[in-house]
Amino acid sequence: MTWKIKNVLDGSSAIDYGSGLIGADLNPLPTGLRSWDAACYETNNKGLANWWMTVIGGASNSGKTQLLQHLLRQAWLNHMNPGLITMEVPLTGIQRSVYSRITDFNYHDLMPHTFGDGGAAEKVVSLSNQVKKYAGSERSFMVAEHDGSPDLNAILEMCYAMKESGCGVIGLDHLQLIKSPIGEISDRATEIAEELRRFAHKERILVLALSQLNRFASRERGRRPICQDLWGGTSMESNANQVILIDHTFMRRDMEYTHIIRTRLILDKNREGPNRVSMDVEANFVTGTWREAEPHEEHLWEDG
Repeated sequence: MTWKIKNVLDGSSAIDYGSGLIGADLNPLPTGLRSWDAACYETNNKGLANWWMTVIGGASNSGKTQLLQHLLRQAWLNHMNPGLITMEVPLTGIQRSVYSRITDFNYHDLMPHTFGDGGAAEKVVSLSNQVKKYAGSERSFMVAEHDGSPDLNAILEMCYAMKESGCGVIGLDHLQLIKSPIGEISDRATEIAEELRRFAHKERILVLALSQLNRFASRERGRRPICQDLWGGTSMESNANQVILIDHTFMRRDMEYTHIIRTRLILDKNREGPNRVSMDVEANFVTGTWREAEPHEEHLWEDG
């Protein structure tokens, strides 16, 4: 590690700092959720800056992967060329989810048994043409699949490889599957979080990392999660620019449209604006989109 020492009260230091603000390119990622974007003061309320590490935390099966995929979709809609390092969901599963949302094939149309008839070749051509038409010449979505638990060096190598391929946003699903020679969970989490923060800050790449809650917080379904509940303890919180948590105490399925789930997000840690921001949100698992409740819909999120 190289230390930098500077007298910040020196006039030239102030000039350097002020000059760096002129035309600064933070290349923000709009989240599509107005309260979250509004809490990002550094980007003038336009979303997540390109040098942040943002941790998405939640209990098992609370929707973390779906929220990550929503944010990556926001990235490709904004021509930011996202990348995903997946250690849990197989590549074919990611492709099925993506293709079902950008073509006229639905999720169940993309199962192996649906390509077993005489029209299979035509389906393959149609799928390919629709994907190419959607992507055009500007959109890409790089996915790296690891079929085990890679070590931290392998993850960092892949992050740099994705940067070289033009990715502006990198998602990791999920942090607990990264191996480290350090035995204690808290020390492992510290090493992983620190290295990912350094990568994001140095390379000016937005890193979106999923984190489980510890087993005790995951079981406490009657208590809202907080940053300290993240796997590995406070190191995930201290290294992140933002921590957004999925509130597992409130999760309801729409009985008429069963692919729609209503829950709450909590922006519990935020270096760049207000924290403890609570958002009522709706997740559509068919389209893969998340949206914030409108004022006239608040009754749908009432407790009781």
